[in-house]
Amino acid sequence: MIKYQELRNQNYQYRANRESDFEFNIYDWKSNPYSGLKARIYIELSTLFAFFLQFTNLTANHISLFYCISGVIAGLFLSSNIDSLMITGLVIFFLKNSLDWTDGFIAKINNQRSALGHILDTWGSHIGEISLITSIGIYCYNLTDNNIYLIITISILFLKVIDFKIYSFHQLFYELLNKESNIEIENNIDKNIKKKKDNLLVIFVKNFMDNRARSTDPVYLLIFLEIVYNFNYFSKIIFFLYFLKTLMLFFGVFYVYYFRGKLKKNIK
Repeated sequence: MIKYQELRNQNYQYRANRESDFEFNIYDWKSNPYSGLKARIYIELSTLFAFFLQFTNLTANHISLFYCISGVIAGLFLSSNIDSLMITGLVIFFLKNSLDWTDGFIAKINNQRSALGHILDTWGSHIGEISLITSIGIYCYNLTDNNIYLIITISILFLKVIDFKIYSFHQLFYELLNKESNIEIENNIDKNIKKKKDNLLVIFVKNFMDNRARSTDPVYLLIFLEIVYNFNYFSKIIFFLYFLKTLMLFFGVFYVYYFRGKLKKNIK
């Protein structure tokens, strides 16, 4: 058995060593006060989970599956139209990434890192994003009884399903994996060449209503206030902003990968 304090120290050191992955220093309160606070919440919770999980047979990949499922549960709760369940769903959305931090920490200390674990983590993040957008759409419909929110929800999901970039990567990977294609991926890019910087519009679209805590946590707070104080103003604005982001990404990606030929530049 590993003592709790020893696990806690290891967890803090593990996160500090991954500063480049987080794009901020967890000890730099001045530059990233909220990110530092949220990181500590995740570290404390993931340490607590890891301490008790060592007495079970659960692996890092099992925790990754729980992370995936938590996004679905949170979305179902937020869609329930029952105040207590909706607030519980918001809390799960707010804290569910602590499970993601738990599986990574357990994988490290137990040497259980794997490609499957990485895929499960990114899949869980994707599920959480889809679940949040969908549940907010249903939440808005429950508030207003206006079918436009269901139509927009279906439209968002449809645009994400037919995303040209995701489908292209999926199809190429499938054909290459099954040796059903003569397409070859170019691998002659000079790593010393500096990556072209994105213009301001691209940066704005990438960071606008993204899936990071800086964007999602204010959403949870505003919806929480709506539920507690019984008004319905913020959620409708938030939902339309998500729809706007989805439209911008869909047509922007199609333009870059089809008309600008980004996809075929790296295949032959």
